[in-house]
Amino acid sequence: MHAVLGALAAILLVAGLAVAGDEKKDHPTSTSRTTECNAEAAEKKLAGDARKQFMSECLKSHAAHEDASATAAASKSAEGKHNGQAEKMKTCNQEAAVKGLHGDERRQFMSQCLKGEKKS
Repeated sequence: MHAVLGALAAILLVAGLAVAGDEKKDHPTSTSRTTECNAEAAEKKLAGDARKQFMSECLKSHAAHEDASATAAASKSAEGKHNGQAEKMKTCNQEAAVKGLHGDERRQFMSQCLKGEKKS
């Protein structure tokens, strides 16, 4: 029982450290956004409420733009992987059909083919 609780505590600790590491990666980006927005506000010589409103809108627009860019990049990456895998599957199926493979031989061939290994 104690070993299970110890293992669970260790897993939670590692997961917590991983999340904390991810949060640190976001920090430089938000700092650079703030720096850029501050520079723009200084150029426009904004002060008081006008500066606060400008900074709020500037930071929101940068965040929205980066989120949209990240989403588009992830979508394109996932789509490329899917199409590549589908093409590989199609090619391997055609090769297996030409060789007349069935059952376990076909499964073994397909596994090796999809991994990129060549089998004569």
